[in-house]
Amino acid sequence: PVIDRCASYSSLSMVEERAAIGIQKLLHAEQKAAEVVADARADKVRKLKLAKDEAEAEIAAYKQQRESQFHIFSKERMGDSGAHKTNIDKETIRELNTIATQVKANGDTMVKMLLQSVTTVG
Repeated sequence: PVIDRCASYSSLSMVEERAAIGIQKLLHAEQKAAEVVADARADKVRKLKLAKDEAEAEIAAYKQQRESQFHIFSKERMGDSGAHKTNIDKETIRELNTIATQVKANGDTMVKMLLQSVTTVG
């Protein structure tokens, strides 16, 4: 019986040792898996940031291109705003001079027509 006890203790000790080794392997595998998941998350964050930066750069380039096209379009359609104002000012002065000339030429006639219209009883 004493020998049987020793044999059962040693087999029990081997089972416990194997269990401890199995648990250590499981803990090591779990730690390794956690590292793989952490690396994957970090890689995902890095890729998302890179994609965001690339998209922002692409948007900025597109915006600059469209603003450049708009600037060219504006110049073609409206011309230089200073030249446009100068042309409008010249045209306005020309029209005012034409009106002043017509008033001078027809002023007496208009005054006579107005006086006749006011003094004539219908």
